[in-house]
Amino acid sequence: MNKRRTLLVWGLCLLLGTVGCESSRSGQESPGGESASGELARYQGSIDGLDLDAYRGRVLILNFWATWCGPCRVEIPDLVRLRQDFSAQDLGIVGVSLDSRGGPGELDAALEKFIAKYKINYPVYLDARQKFAGAYDPGSEHMRYVPTTVIIDQSGEIFDTHFGVPRSSSGQVDPYGVIGAQVQKLLDGA
Repeated sequence: MNKRRTLLVWGLCLLLGTVGCESSRSGQESPGGESASGELARYQGSIDGLDLDAYRGRVLILNFWATWCGPCRVEIPDLVRLRQDFSAQDLGIVGVSLDSRGGPGELDAALEKFIAKYKINYPVYLDARQKFAGAYDPGSEHMRYVPTTVIIDQSGEIFDTHFGVPRSSSGQVDPYGVIGAQVQKLLDGA
């Protein structure tokens, strides 16, 4: 039944054309760096441990997602590939999970399992109360759609925000191509 419900939600998201789902309210990394060797990043815990200033001078991708989000599962492998293709000196990627169901131990275990399954090679933080995420969704105190991907330039300014999985100009789902081109544009302009 759970699988059937997941397929129904995913189908509705695609039918509505959003390629993103509405969010419900309810290698190890050294500070500021990721594993460039393709090793799995460790789950970092609370969002309170995230220091965005450590990423100054590089392009930063902030990816807001949840384990229950089908479109997030489409986008995350492309983020893993971006982490492999760009150096950690040029690009930082940070995953911010908006999962909120379950106790702290359950959430930690679910995130660690998800990280292993998708071979996530960048740090992942939990923002269950969306104290951090709300700042990146204008007009709302909570993130309304997942995935939401925010591209931040080397000086710390928001360059672009993608609500849902990024699409190419021809309408094809292409997070790697769209985000990769934006990252390269920012790096070339530096």
